Amino acid sequence: MASTNRLSIFSLFGTLLMTLSTIPLIPSDALAAEEKLISDFTSRSLDLRWYVVNDNVMGGKSEGDFRHNQGELVFSGNTNTDGGGFSSIRTAPVQIDLSGQEGIRLSLKGDGRRYTWRLTTVASWRGRTISYMADFATQEGTWSTVDIPFTRFVPRFRGRPLDGPELDVARITGMGLMIYDKQDGPFELSVASILAYPSYEQFTLANYKWKKRPLVVSVPNDGDRHLNDLKNELMTAPWEFESRDMILVILRDTPGSGLRDRRLTSQETDATRRALGILPGEFAVRLIGKDGSVKLATERPTPMKDIYALIDTMPMRESEKQNRKNLSAL
Repeated sequence: MASTNRLSIFSLFGTLLMTLSTIPLIPSDALAAEEKLISDFTSRSLDLRWYVVNDNVMGGKSEGDFRHNQGELVFSGNTNTDGGGFSSIRTAPVQIDLSGQEGIRLSLKGDGRRYTWRLTTVASWRGRTISYMADFATQEGTWSTVDIPFTRFVPRFRGRPLDGPELDVARITGMGLMIYDKQDGPFELSVASILAYPSYEQFTLANYKWKKRPLVVSVPNDGDRHLNDLKNELMTAPWEFESRDMILVILRDTPGSGLRDRRLTSQETDATRRALGILPGEFAVRLIGKDGSVKLATERPTPMKDIYALIDTMPMRESEKQNRKNLSAL
């Protein structure tokens, strides 16, 4: 019996924990598709065998290279527009089927410059390989999650846009990271993971109106002491949380971890914080009622027993308990 209870607690906690950079086991009222890990630069993921291609292949003067640093791929160098003006790293030939996925998701820390993600397939133009490219912005010195939908990738040959063919995500043969923003100067981009993400409904607290009571906790990072205390409370009595139709949303300033997780974008994180009046980097707690209104707003750690007591005073909670009592009597 003890073993069964222990397993049920861990299973339940997996269904509760949602974060703005990691959402393990998306709730049943969202699309239950999973991300596909391409690489997290560890031995357990695909070895993409990167190599460098700079503009010196066409007489340019840019410099760029990469290194692996504690589970990160660091792409850095210096661009010079007196020539080609680009630097890139690319993977050796691969065979990756991304059917059913919506786009590429990167966990990264940038320098404020724009970069380009590159894909290749079996498609060619006049016997030469076509590149599919999509650029993206970065925030200086800040970890964020960037989604690049496949619909944004444009077929190109030596930088010139083509009318087609369309990107065949089932037959990916290569990937690459490039900087070509027509600026001179140093650059550095760190990438912690590369995933393909499925189609899903954009995260918003409104998705849970009349369904769940979101408990939003904003923390600077996973090591926050108050966050660890909260997790311990939930592991002790997870049924208290579940019985009140609650869902936990943890807003982090650093990217989350995990392989099966639905990682939310930095835009979704920022939008949720703005809606709740929470500043990045601060600890904050917000309890949202099923009617969508804020029932508790504090910047102090709050014991779960106090939050449960607050919910139990709500008229809707009284109705829920009565309805369950009536059903159990049938």
